Amino acid sequence: MDDLKQLLANLKNEDPQVRRKATAALWLRWHEEAGEKAGERVQEGIHFINENQLDEAEKVFTQLVQDYPDFSEGHNKLATVLFLKGEYLLSIDQCRETLKRNPHHFGAWNGLGMCLYQIGRFQEALASFQKALEIQPYARSNRVFIAKCRGKLN
Repeated sequence: MDDLKQLLANLKNEDPQVRRKATAALWLRWHEEAGEKAGERVQEGIHFINENQLDEAEKVFTQLVQDYPDFSEGHNKLATVLFLKGEYLLSIDQCRETLKRNPHHFGAWNGLGMCLYQIGRFQEALASFQKALEIQPYARSNRVFIAKCRGKLN
């Protein structure tokens, strides 16, 4: 747990290299938290995403969360695929499943914000982007979407 606290603290470091290393270490930790077999399946699903084979990726991640229901990154990757397919409400559900298991998951907070933004729920999207920014204060994309949400609300 101390390692996790340090990595999260490093996301707030002024040094961009420290932040990059912490971000990479957190993603690696999240990908591997359910063990080697689950991690291999995450990589398989990512490959399908990168090849724009979203239906295949969805199958991999759906099966992954059925086999490992407490694996937060499985839910997060399923949320990503659903977002890419334009299935925002289903993606929101998976983002929330991720955050129940890992409330520090800046990617899930950002993803939740992106989904909420897409369906016009700007106040909720703003809150999600702000939460992501609390965890990862130097992430430019969150600042951009916070400004976009505020623009839509004014």
